This record gives sequence, structure tokens and C-alpha cells, in this order.
Amino acid sequence: MNSKSPLTAIVKRIKVKAAIGGRLEFGKAVNEIADALHIKDDAATMTLYGLCATGNVRWLDGEGEIVDEDKCTIAAFNRKPEFVIASDVRYFLTDWSPTPQRSGRESVIAALIVEGLNPPHNIDWKSFCKRVRDRCKGWRAKDKPALGFSDKQIQRCVNGLRGK
Repeated sequence: MNSKSPLTAIVKRIKVKAAIGGRLEFGKAVNEIADALHIKDDAATMTLYGLCATGNVRWLDGEGEIVDEDKCTIAAFNRKPEFVIASDVRYFLTDWSPTPQRSGRESVIAALIVEGLNPPHNIDWKSFCKRVRDRCKGWRAKDKPALGFSDKQIQRCVNGLRGK
């Protein structure tokens, strides 16, 4: 291991995984939006186009380059987004959707680890899992985790990101 500590190595590995898995095909993002918000695909498509056009969701062109919305004209924008940044889309879904977003669970966990929370070393599992559920709306009732948000499932996800 070339890192100074195991935690540094874990954080580096998580950042690499996030960079590789950070893009989402436009059509798949539309499907996630439609499922999360319980709307038709056409409405989800227009929602995603609006988020991309306003710069709230970063998008990539056919070459895989992130497009700067300030330099993009309306004519150049038409049907150009081929990929979007998954974490940008899922951030909005977490706020807008009435149901928990399991697709964003891993990105929330990765963000918490990058912020320095390392269960069970500097935060206990119960507190860590509660933070994940709070950020993902992972509650079905008061003190009852939603499907996919039990302590054990969150621990498995953390261990998967760590590479264990």
C-alpha cells in the first residue's frame, strides 16, 4: 500500500470508484427520475433537460467531456447530453422524491467517509447509519428504516466500498 494510512487508501479508492461510476446514461437517468417521482418518461425527460440547461446537473457530450453550460448555445444543446453526473441527479431525487433513494445510498456513504467519518473508528455504526438514512430519506416510519436501509445493509455497503 502506497498510502500513509489505511484510511487514506480507502478514501482514495472511494474517490476513484466515484469518478468511474459517476456518469449515468441520459436514458437511465430519465428512468430513475420517472420511477422516483412517479411521472411519465416524457415529463422526466423534460425535467432532466431543464436541470442540465440550468446547470443544476452537469452533463457530458458524446466525447465524454463535461460541458460548460455558460458556453453552450440553445442550438448546440438540443439532444446533446449523452451522459449526466449521477450524483447530481440523485441529489435532486433525494430532495424531491417521496420515497427513499437506494440508488443514492452508496454516494451518500462515500461522501460521509470522504468527510472523515470512519465507522467504527471515529463514529459508531448506529450514528453513521442514522446519518445515511437521514440524507437518503431512508425511513418508512419513526425509527423504522426503509427497505434497503437497515444497519446491516449499510454496513455491507460500507465494506463493499472499502473493498473488504
